[in-house]
Amino acid sequence: MNRIPRTAWVAASVLAIVLIALGSRYGFHRDELYFIEGGRHFAWAQPDNPILIPLVANAWHQAVGGQLWAFRILPALAAASTVLVASLTSRQLGGTRRHQAAAAIVTAVTGVIVGTGHLFSITTFDIFLTALVLMLLARALRQPQRLGTWVLVGPAAGVALEVKLLAGAVLACCVLAVLLVGPRGVFASSGPWIAAGIAAALAAPNLIWQTVNGWPMRDVAANIAGGGSTSSADSVLILPMHLLMAGAVTGSVVVLGMIELLGAPRFRPWRWIPVAYLLLLTIVIVAGGKPYYMAGMFPIVVAAGAMPLMDWIDRATARRRLAPALAVLLSIPTVLFSLPLASIGSPVFQVAAAVNPDAKETVGWDEYVATVSDAAEDIPDSRRPNTIVLTDNYGEAGALDRTRRMGIDGWIPPVYSGHNAYGTWGPPPHDVETVVLVGDFDSAQIHNWFSTCEVVARVEAPRDIDNEENGAAVRVCQADPGALVGVWPQVQHFG
Repeated sequence: MNRIPRTAWVAASVLAIVLIALGSRYGFHRDELYFIEGGRHFAWAQPDNPILIPLVANAWHQAVGGQLWAFRILPALAAASTVLVASLTSRQLGGTRRHQAAAAIVTAVTGVIVGTGHLFSITTFDIFLTALVLMLLARALRQPQRLGTWVLVGPAAGVALEVKLLAGAVLACCVLAVLLVGPRGVFASSGPWIAAGIAAALAAPNLIWQTVNGWPMRDVAANIAGGGSTSSADSVLILPMHLLMAGAVTGSVVVLGMIELLGAPRFRPWRWIPVAYLLLLTIVIVAGGKPYYMAGMFPIVVAAGAMPLMDWIDRATARRRLAPALAVLLSIPTVLFSLPLASIGSPVFQVAAAVNPDAKETVGWDEYVATVSDAAEDIPDSRRPNTIVLTDNYGEAGALDRTRRMGIDGWIPPVYSGHNAYGTWGPPPHDVETVVLVGDFDSAQIHNWFSTCEVVARVEAPRDIDNEENGAAVRVCQADPGALVGVWPQVQHFG
């Protein structure tokens, strides 16, 4: 690894240390709670994701005894590794060691990489693996006759596809870009086809599962496009927001990188990179995806943009002196809005949550669990054997399931939900008669599923943080035996 400059190692190490140090701030994210439980239900895939990250999340959660700061070590290391990949990518594009160091530093202050590095999310690992695949692809296209370079692309792409299918869209855009602007001759060699075969074999379990089950991921994608996710965005906002998520420094370097890749003579062999970027951006906008779907391509474009930027800085002593201070100054908002630094409920927190909605979803789970547990405690002992909890979404279910497994002073019945993978783990037993119903169910559902239903509490997030749980109703309902089994297809939903 002596090919990586010392400065790049320092940038990656600082990022990892900061992320680990802040790992226990706020609380678990709803997706983390979902993944932990998902890894306990082995399947070839899940409706909304491949199975790899849930399996790793559950195993790592058990290995570290459920400690939040330790649970987030792996995503911190993934984010730091993305920084090193950016440095290696610069080398593939012909960058000097100063260019490589600059690419690493800019990547280390990229808002979406810093923010997702704080969470054990699929996006964290998807960004790292997509960046890795693109670096290896650039290396293979630079030396297309060397079979060994392609053999590395295949497994990396296959693992990336078992983390998130978005990697497939990135690769498809790269293939189309190479066909459009070259080097087209690469397809006459066996390397790309061997790499594609390896990747397809590794991705097959998820693809087969989705096919057999009618591709429920399409329903999830449609829900996202319709604004059903906290991080969904209107199509017209995706272009500016994806640069905003990068941050002032990285966003500027991405724009510079695109300009250089499209026009500079030295980047002529790499024209496929900006074309692939624009193709993916078009797909994300048209399909109603999320702005951060572009993040996996940031490192390779940053690697290109850092080269002319450093050349320009190095041509004047004053620029060399001012550049570090200016970079630090411009990175302050990125750090404040991407990392859990502000006090919960403070003005800075509110602004940060508006930019990074995931921050709100890490707050209030202890209060939520206590509210549900208090409601369950009031159920008479004689009814408890036939009692369950039914939640509206997987975050609510995951928080309760994790608490049940870790142990609490109160009582929480077995937990069910119809949301995404949770819906495939049901229905509840036939003898269920009492249900603690949590979340925003509409009145028609409640009337059809239960004979009686009474609101006994409402969830109050700390300091009125407006997350998905704040104000959610907690009801105690009565159902005829077997009623939930009969209506379980109605309970199930994707989003």
